[in-house]
Amino acid sequence: MHRFMAPVLVAACLMGTVQGQGEEEEIGCVGCHLEQDPPYSTPAETVPFDVHGQAGFTCVDCHGGDPDSWDFDEAKDPAKGFIGIPTGLRVVELCGQCHSNQEFMQRYNPNLPTDQVAQYWTSGHGRSLQAGNPDVAQCASCHNPHDIKRVADPGSTVYHANVAETCGNCHAEEQLISRYGLSSDIVQQYRSSVHGVALHDRGDMAAPTCNDCHGNHGAAPPQVESAQEACGTCHVNNQLLFSQSKMRTIFITEGYHGCATCHTAHDIQKTSEEMVGLQEGSVCAQCHEDSADDPGGLQARYIRSALETLKDTLRLAEEGIAAAENRGLVVTDLLLDMQTARTALIQSRTMVHTFDAARVTEEGRPGIILASKIISEVKLLMRELRNRKIWLGFATMFMVFTATVLHFYVKTLD
Repeated sequence: MHRFMAPVLVAACLMGTVQGQGEEEEIGCVGCHLEQDPPYSTPAETVPFDVHGQAGFTCVDCHGGDPDSWDFDEAKDPAKGFIGIPTGLRVVELCGQCHSNQEFMQRYNPNLPTDQVAQYWTSGHGRSLQAGNPDVAQCASCHNPHDIKRVADPGSTVYHANVAETCGNCHAEEQLISRYGLSSDIVQQYRSSVHGVALHDRGDMAAPTCNDCHGNHGAAPPQVESAQEACGTCHVNNQLLFSQSKMRTIFITEGYHGCATCHTAHDIQKTSEEMVGLQEGSVCAQCHEDSADDPGGLQARYIRSALETLKDTLRLAEEGIAAAENRGLVVTDLLLDMQTARTALIQSRTMVHTFDAARVTEEGRPGIILASKIISEVKLLMRELRNRKIWLGFATMFMVFTATVLHFYVKTLD
């Protein structure tokens, strides 16, 4: 069926027809709106493809009025329940009439939660709306009211890869968002972050977007004590180590957000050893100094030193394996050992969240031992190769000498 014919057919089915001048004439909401120019015609064109339209709901279910009348005033008579375009609190109440009714929703989508409106009232948006803020987002701000698609549909405004754009309709609007002391570049920060690049550039659907950290209908910014819990949803080990460290209590006391203090909130970049230590640009240097009077600074310096020692040892081992491989030596076992040694670096980086240099050093020790073993084995292989070349040279010289002697001996016989 052609998509532009569907609204007409749905209108005929849902709204009915009337005989006029020898032919059938469409009446009601859809029939009238299809004769208008956009944006007035858009709802009639899209609603048949909307989840509500597909479930058999009509305009009257949300807007009221009289769909059987062709007369404008009668069709939109408030006495007949017409409410026109709902705004603000009315939108949430209207959506909640169905979506908060468990018995009703059971007939259409038993898996859909019926506490969404209750969650919304606890959110920053909901509380602000109840306080009379006309700018705040409500149901229709995020869900296109006449073209709502299922969450799993890539065309949905709340499809995982579309959430940031949907939030950006408000949060990227500088004129709007600046009135509330918020930054309008948050969405752009996210898009350039390690999370945004993974989701939007590499198509990694496991990467988080706005609602993974802030929630869906109960959206609220993580607080000081809950920031690490939000990150810990994915980064379980890091969150556990941080929560058991002495820094967690200090962060809470000083009012620092757990993970965001070091990694930022939205512009999160790929981590590296450059973040640790007391050199210029490091995260630790924002609070600590390279002084005997600053125990935290000493820990930062020792942690950086432990990581650099492990990295340097791994680098030497990798260079050795590459050199041996270029000379045609079999290094299969060494490559397997190298993978195990690299795991120690990953684990050591994770252990940074303990803020304990001793634990970081201990975690990296197996990697250093294994990498040192690889370096020794590479040296042994290279020594054996050199010895073989030397003996091969002697053997070659002996064979040339022998061949020369035989040559002259044969000439003598001739």
